[in-house]
Amino acid sequence: MPYSMRKQIEQVSVQAGEMMREHQASRIQEKEGHANWVTDMDEQIQRFLAQKLAVILPEAELIGEEKENQALGDGWTWIVDPIDGTTNYIHHYRCSAVSIALLKDRKPMIGVIVDPYAGEIYSAERGKGAFLNDTPMHVSAVPVSSALVAFGTAPYNPEYSQMSLALAGRFLAASADIRRSGSAALDLAHLACGRVDYFFEMLLKPWDFAAGALLVEEAGGIFAMPALEEVDYGAMTTVLASNPECYSFAHAELLRIIHSYGMQEKRTWQATDAFL
Repeated sequence: MPYSMRKQIEQVSVQAGEMMREHQASRIQEKEGHANWVTDMDEQIQRFLAQKLAVILPEAELIGEEKENQALGDGWTWIVDPIDGTTNYIHHYRCSAVSIALLKDRKPMIGVIVDPYAGEIYSAERGKGAFLNDTPMHVSAVPVSSALVAFGTAPYNPEYSQMSLALAGRFLAASADIRRSGSAALDLAHLACGRVDYFFEMLLKPWDFAAGALLVEEAGGIFAMPALEEVDYGAMTTVLASNPECYSFAHAELLRIIHSYGMQEKRTWQATDAFL
């Protein structure tokens, strides 16, 4: 795959990020789930991405947060989140990102996450490393006792909130501190560049993690779905990402909380779960 394709995706992502940064939402609607919002800018940016990405790779399908979707197949597929961190965006809390992944054979081949507020472009290409503004990046080597832990609370699914906070409490006791940013894409990007040391969220969808997963792996980290037998980029599931030093501890604690709460995993993400 040519290096130029990653750069083209970066350019499109930056343009989408500029739209996010320069325009505030004029229409806000609630979607399925607790405090789950969509704005006119989510929809506008997704349309922009669909148009621009179709020029880069016309044969690719597109799975996006703000549309009805087919199940993930083996062919070329874009998975996009036009504004990851919509609640932050609505509240002018400048922690949101554009996330784009290009998949083939159900695996991400290129991932790009853009933070338009910080002016940071995170990108990775399978087998070719991960980069922050074209500088190679790597996960940390920080041990559990000194680790900074990022996590999400699965806010759209309140049934997972109690277990999320219980696990966060365990990690807080074992590590240096915890952080809740409101953007899973940025949490994964920050893990990939060594700013945080491990991350979990009890329920995420493919557009939340597809690009970030590749960033983490290409930066030397580990990306896992502990409730599933193997990583499935078409799944709505629990996600754990970590540097190698913290992974065994984090994985064991996450499985312990899953089993103690008797969590029933949704193993396959279906088109009916998509938001309009």
